[in-house]
Amino acid sequence: MTEATAAIAGDNGGTDTGATGAGAAPAAWNSGFDEDTSAYVSAKGWQSPTDLLSSYRNLEKFAGGSKNLVELPGVDADDAAWGPVYDKLGRPQSPEQYGIKPPEGGDAELTEWFKGTAHKLGLTAKQAQSLYKEWNGVAGGMQEKMQAQMAQQSEQALSALKQEWGQGFDKMIDSGKRAVQALGFDEAKLSEYEGKLGTADMLKLFATLGQKMGEDSFEGGERTGSGSFGLTPAMAKQQIADLKMDKQFMDHYIGGNPDAVSKMKRLMEAAHG
Repeated sequence: MTEATAAIAGDNGGTDTGATGAGAAPAAWNSGFDEDTSAYVSAKGWQSPTDLLSSYRNLEKFAGGSKNLVELPGVDADDAAWGPVYDKLGRPQSPEQYGIKPPEGGDAELTEWFKGTAHKLGLTAKQAQSLYKEWNGVAGGMQEKMQAQMAQQSEQALSALKQEWGQGFDKMIDSGKRAVQALGFDEAKLSEYEGKLGTADMLKLFATLGQKMGEDSFEGGERTGSGSFGLTPAMAKQQIADLKMDKQFMDHYIGGNPDAVSKMKRLMEAAHG
């Protein structure tokens, strides 16, 4: 059969059933897609390339345009790789641009550390400022709670010390004041010592120093010629115990030595009132 005959014969009685002529139906626009892509297109309801393009354009508008799209680095990316991402998300150019200042009485050095760390972690100005405010609120609350606990512990220690020192309490406090004045310590310095030593040990330390400063000489740990001045019951009891271990003193005391008897009497009065 010649080409001319085939052309006018069409498919009447012909053996070629292929739809390659001008009247053949066009292939579907998504006929070349694989199975997964075809299923995705079907689920989206796209009927033509126009639908696909329209959907992409809407997505780009939603994202704010291609200039605002951010490609995230991999899971093992370093700080240098994340830097441009943080910048696009709104991180200031430098830590100083966070506009964060320490509160009244706050630690300036700690604030500088916070700003540097916030910048390193890629926080925006709003995020950093909000976090700093919350942080200061929590830290302030913890500090107030700690101060309240310290005040309560100090009161308890002072009450116990009053019982321990008994009638000698005021004299011991006066001795402590004398030491503080001689050393030139102010309230801040005393608070520092109290924080390190505790209330009771701090008061005992300065009371002892004050006694030493006011004494010209000692005899067995008691100020000569002053009776039981400055002795607390606890201190007097300790001196009595020490003297009882002193064989020479006890020999004098048992033998009726006036000085030994007088000394023991004064200590007994201080120890037991």
